[in-house]
Amino acid sequence: MNEINKKNPRAKDNLFSLSERLLHGVLRPQEVWSLAGKGKTSFYEDVKAGKVALRKIGRRSSGVYGPDAKRYIQSSLGLMGE
Repeated sequence: MNEINKKNPRAKDNLFSLSERLLHGVLRPQEVWSLAGKGKTSFYEDVKAGKVALRKIGRRSSGVYGPDAKRYIQSSLGLMGE
């Protein structure tokens, strides 16, 4: 059972907290749209409009850099003044 968990690529997400990844790391698109209170379609419409930058990580994965994600989440929730 432990060998299976060691091979799981998502297990490494637990190495850093969400607040650390918002400052210095990368978030998956699903995390960003759920924190922003948006749906998948409206998130990708915002990507197309240039409101958030989606970057390629490897061959198959995409991610949003932490500071960009934080800015997008704050603007989506109307917290820019804080």
